[in-house]
Amino acid sequence: MKLRSLSWLGLALSSATISNCSPEQRPFEPPSTAPSPPTASSISLVDILAASPNHTLLLKAFQRARLIPTLNRLNGSTLFAPSDDAIKQESAREKQASAQHSISLRDAVWTYAIGDPESTQEGDAAAPPAHDNLQLALRDTLLYHVLNYTYFPPPSPPPNSSAEVPPSSQFRHFATTTPSLEETLYFPSLNAFNKSFPIPPSLPGSPPDNPDPDNPTGVEGLLKGEGQKVRLVQRGKKELWIGVDSKGEGGIKVVDSSLQFATNGALVVVDGVLSKPEDISKQIRTDARLSVLASLLPPALLDYISTAPHLTVFAPTNDAWKSLSDLEMRYLRSGFAETDMTEIFGDGATQVGKGKGKVGYMKRLVGENGTSESDVQTLFGSPLHISTGPNGVNVNGTAIETTDILAKNGVIHLVPNLLLPSGSLSLTAEKYLIALNATKFVSLLRSVNLSSLVQIPSGEPSVFLNKDQVDPPKSYTILALTDNVIESSMLRPSAYLNQLKPESDFGSPELVKGLPAPGSKELKDILQYHIVAGKWVPANLEDGMLLGTELRGDNLKGARQKVQVSVHVAESSGRGGWDMSSGKGGKNGPRPPGVVGFGGTSVIADPVTVGDSIIYLISSVLDPPTSLVTTAVSDLRLSTFVASIYAASLDKVLGKTAAISYLIPHNNAFTSLGLVMSYLLLPTSRAELRSVIQYHAIDELAYIEDFPSGGSLRYPTLGGAEIYVERSGYNSSLFVHGPTIAGQPANGETRDAKVVEGDILISTGVIHVIDQVELPPDLSIDHTKLLAGAKATTMVDLIQAANMSWLLDGKTPPSKFLEDDAEEGNEDDEEVPDSTKGKQKKGKKPKRRAGDYTRAYTILCPTDRAFSRVNLTYYFSNKPALVELVKLHVIPTSAFAPLTGDGRPLALTDEVTYPTLLDKSEGGGSQYGSLAFRRWGEDEWVVGIKSARGTNGQSDSAKVIAYGRATPVLVGGDDGGSAKLAASGGLFVVDSVLLPYQPGWFRRFGWIIVVVVLGLAVTACIGLLSWKLWTGKKVLYERLEGEED
Repeated sequence: MKLRSLSWLGLALSSATISNCSPEQRPFEPPSTAPSPPTASSISLVDILAASPNHTLLLKAFQRARLIPTLNRLNGSTLFAPSDDAIKQESAREKQASAQHSISLRDAVWTYAIGDPESTQEGDAAAPPAHDNLQLALRDTLLYHVLNYTYFPPPSPPPNSSAEVPPSSQFRHFATTTPSLEETLYFPSLNAFNKSFPIPPSLPGSPPDNPDPDNPTGVEGLLKGEGQKVRLVQRGKKELWIGVDSKGEGGIKVVDSSLQFATNGALVVVDGVLSKPEDISKQIRTDARLSVLASLLPPALLDYISTAPHLTVFAPTNDAWKSLSDLEMRYLRSGFAETDMTEIFGDGATQVGKGKGKVGYMKRLVGENGTSESDVQTLFGSPLHISTGPNGVNVNGTAIETTDILAKNGVIHLVPNLLLPSGSLSLTAEKYLIALNATKFVSLLRSVNLSSLVQIPSGEPSVFLNKDQVDPPKSYTILALTDNVIESSMLRPSAYLNQLKPESDFGSPELVKGLPAPGSKELKDILQYHIVAGKWVPANLEDGMLLGTELRGDNLKGARQKVQVSVHVAESSGRGGWDMSSGKGGKNGPRPPGVVGFGGTSVIADPVTVGDSIIYLISSVLDPPTSLVTTAVSDLRLSTFVASIYAASLDKVLGKTAAISYLIPHNNAFTSLGLVMSYLLLPTSRAELRSVIQYHAIDELAYIEDFPSGGSLRYPTLGGAEIYVERSGYNSSLFVHGPTIAGQPANGETRDAKVVEGDILISTGVIHVIDQVELPPDLSIDHTKLLAGAKATTMVDLIQAANMSWLLDGKTPPSKFLEDDAEEGNEDDEEVPDSTKGKQKKGKKPKRRAGDYTRAYTILCPTDRAFSRVNLTYYFSNKPALVELVKLHVIPTSAFAPLTGDGRPLALTDEVTYPTLLDKSEGGGSQYGSLAFRRWGEDEWVVGIKSARGTNGQSDSAKVIAYGRATPVLVGGDDGGSAKLAASGGLFVVDSVLLPYQPGWFRRFGWIIVVVVLGLAVTACIGLLSWKLWTGKKVLYERLEGEED
C-alpha cells in the first residue's frame, strides 16, 4: 500500500507500544520490550469500540485509516471517542460547508470516514488521489483523539473486562479548573506530498536554513518530535471539557458515565469531534484579534510560517499597531513592506524555544509554578526575555495577553505591543515615499540606481550608500511625485525631452510626451533634479531662492543644477496648493502663510520630515532646465537674441559651452540699437555680431546671489573682453557696463544696463535679462556701417558724388571743402556783384581743424524708394545742386552735447530745430537750411525744413522711420586733462527726400511790390486828405452878401 511509505509517524506507531505513564510523563517513548500479544481474557480499546452501539462509525474510521493494528498495540493510552451522533453532525457540517464553497470535499475528513471514498475524490488527474490525502488527514485526526498515556488512573487490579467507573469517581484524578496542555499521538509534519520535504523552509529575505545538527535528516516533524497538544479543563465539579482554548472556553464535553477501561488504556466518550490545530499562518488569518497582522503579512511570509517547524510566535494584537503613525501604517499596507514585515515578525518569533529547540509553551518558558525566567533568541538574533511580573507573564517588559494558542507547527502568544529592538519602526525616506503613494517614484529611482538618496533611516544618523558620491550632503529635500501625478505626466508634452530629439526634428509639431524609459540616463537626470541637497523646511524657504539639486554634469562643470523656490502669499495669490504655516520668514521677519512651489510646480500636501531629510509632494514632474535656445525661444522678450544667435551661427557652439551666465538684452534693448542691429544682422557683419553675443556670455556660473553685494566686479566673457557687474547700494539693483577709460565707458555707452530679471535657469548655466545691449569696447560703428544697415546705397552714392566721403569715414571735412562750401553758399544766395564772388562772409566758416572731434554729424538718409521719386539724373549732372541736396541732409552738432539713452544720435523734443550744413549759420548758402522735428503720435517723429512755405509737402518734410548712433569716441586726457566722451553722430532714415527750399518770385520780390503799393496808397490818402482840408477852408471864408472886400 502506498500509504505505508508516506508517513514516518505510521511506521513509528506500528513498531512501538505505549508504556503506562503518569500525566506528567508526556513524551511518547517505545518500551524496551515488546508487549504481550492479546489473550482471550484481555479487553482492548478496539473491543470496547466494537461492543459499543454508539461507536460503529468511529470504529469504521479507525479501519479506514488503517489504525486498528496501531490501536491494539497501544498500552496505557486515553482515547476520546466521539459518538456516532457527533460524527454524523460533523459530517453534515462538512457537507454544508462544501455546498457553501467554504471547504472542499477533499477536506471532509469525517464524510470520507463514514462514506464512499470515491464520493470525496475531486481534482484533476495530476493531483494525488483524494482518498490518499483524506486517509492521511483522517489518520492524523483520529490520533489527535488519543493521548500517549492514561490520563485517568485505572482501577486496581486492572480489569479483565470492560467496566464503567461509577460517576462519582470518574474524575477524581482531574481536580483543576486551570486549562492544562496534554500531548496527543498526532505528530504534525509537512504534507507528505510536498516534494521539498524534508528540506526546511527559509525565511523570506534570508539565506536557506541549515538542517538541525541534532537531526540532520530533517525528519523530525513540525513540533520538534513532540506530539500535538490538546487542552483540557474542568468546569464546575463534574464537567470535563477537552479541546478548549487558553481561557478554558469552547471545546467538546466528556459525556457523564463514559469512562471505560481496557487493558491497553481508557476510553472516554465525548459529544463532539476534535479539530486539529491549523498552522500558524491560518491561525493568524482567522483570529479576529490578529486581523491587522494578517492584513500586513506578505504572502511569502505567510507561506513560510505555514510550514516553518517548531515556531514560537509572540504575535502583536490589533491594538499593538496603534503605536505607529498613519504614514507608517500606510507604508506597511502598501505592498512594498515585505522586508519590514519580515523583520517585525522575525523580531517576535523564535525557532529555538527552550530545551534544544522545543516549542515555547508558556509553562515550559516560565516553569510549572510560573516563577522561572527564560531567554530565547529570535529569528533575527535579537533576545527575548520572558519573566513573570505583577501583571502576569511578560516578554521584554510587555505583558502577554493570551498564551498558548496551539498551532500545527508551533504556538502563538498574543502581545499588545510590537517587539521591535529599536523600540520604534525606523523607516527610511524611501518607505515614507511608499506610504505617501509615491511607489512609482520609488520604482523609477530604483531603476536608475538612485535608491541610496532616499534610504536614509528616519531614526538614525544619515547613511550614504553611494561611495562614489562627491561630498554628499548630510540631508536631502525630496520633491516627490505621487502615482497619480506620474500617470498624468504620461499625457503631457515635455519640452525637456523634446529638445533631446535629433536636430532634424527640431520644431516638429509632434512633441515627446511622458517620462523617459526606466533606467535611461534622461530619466536619471530628471529624478536627480527632484532631489535637493540639504533639508529645507518651509520656514527657511524664500521666494526666488535657488536650491542646488543632485543633478550635476559636464554641462555645468560638475556644479549642482539649481531649482527655484516660489512662495506666494495666500491672500494675493489666489492659487490652490499647500499653505505653509507662518514660519520665521526671511530677512524681513515673519510672513503670512503662503503657497510653496518648486520650479513652477506647487506643493500639494504637508511636508513630511524623515530624520535629517524632508519630503514635499509636488503637483507635476520637474523637468530640468532646457538648453539656451529652447529656453530663449519660449520667452517672447528674447526673440531678437535668438535670431542673433542663428544669424551668427552660434547656436551649436553656445549649446555645448558649459557653465555660462548669459546677460541677454530683451527685444526693446535691441530695438534701441536701431540701425546698429540692422548692420550686425548682415551676413557680412557676422564676426562683429558674434563678438557682441559672446560679450554677453560670462565665462562662469554667476547667479544673482553670487554677484557682489556692493561695488562692482569684473567677469571674463567668451569674447575675451571683460564686463563689469555692479550692485546698487540703494536698492540692490544690478547694473552691467563695459570697461572704462579715465572714468568714461570705453564702448561709448551713455548709461549702464540694468538687470531686469535674473536667474532664468538653463541646462548649461543661467540667463539674466538686461535692458540694454552692451557693445564690446573694440567694436566701432561709423556712418558707413549705419548706412549699410539701412541698405541706403543711393545715399552713399550721392555722398561720394558730392565729394563728402569724409562723412562715411567719420573724419572732419577738409579745408578745401569748407572753402568750396562758402563759395557755393554765395552762389545759392541772392545774386551779388561779380566782384564779391569767391569771397566768403565773415563768421560763416566754422572753426574746425583736421583731427578735431568737437563736431558730430548726423545724416538724414532717405530710403532708396524715396530717391526713386526724385530725378537723380539732374543732381548727378548738376554738382552744385547735388551738394546742396546732400548738405541739407547732414546735421552738424557739438560732439560734447549730452547723449540720449534711447540710442538716437540727436536729442529730440517737440519743435526742436537743428541747422544743416546748408544753413548759413553752418557756412552754407541758404537761409532755409535748418530742420525742425515734430512729434507724431506716441513715439514717432516728422522732420521738415524750417520756414518752408512750399505746397509740396513731400519735398519739405519726411517721417523718421529708423535711426542709429555711431560709436562715441574718447578725446583728451593725453596731457593730464580729463577725458571726454565725444559723440560721432549717427543716422536718421526718413521716408522722403528733403529738397532744398527755393522760395518763389513772390517770396523773393513780393515785399517790394507790397512796399510800393503801400507807399502809393499812403500818398494817395495824404493827398486826398489835404484836398479835403483845403476845400473845406475855402468854404469857411466865403464873403457874405453885401460884405465889403
